[in-house]
Amino acid sequence: MKQFDTNIAKLSNNIINATMNVFLAIAMSPQFMPTAKKFHYQFNLRDFSRIIQNLTMAQPQVYKGNPLGIVRMWAHECHRTW
Repeated sequence: MKQFDTNIAKLSNNIINATMNVFLAIAMSPQFMPTAKKFHYQFNLRDFSRIIQNLTMAQPQVYKGNPLGIVRMWAHECHRTW
């Protein structure tokens, strides 16, 4: 079982809430609604789960004492997924 520093472990709820906020902002945005030309703009909870799932693969020894690193990884996963 992976054990992260307490500073990083405290971020888990904030990261999930931030991911939900990003997901809702994109899902409700008229700019990203599917159209006949851009039908691939369909966001769902699978995208949300990919971000969280990839964050769970982070190695504690890489991010030891570096909560900013986890936040950067989260931002990267959001950009990569959406």
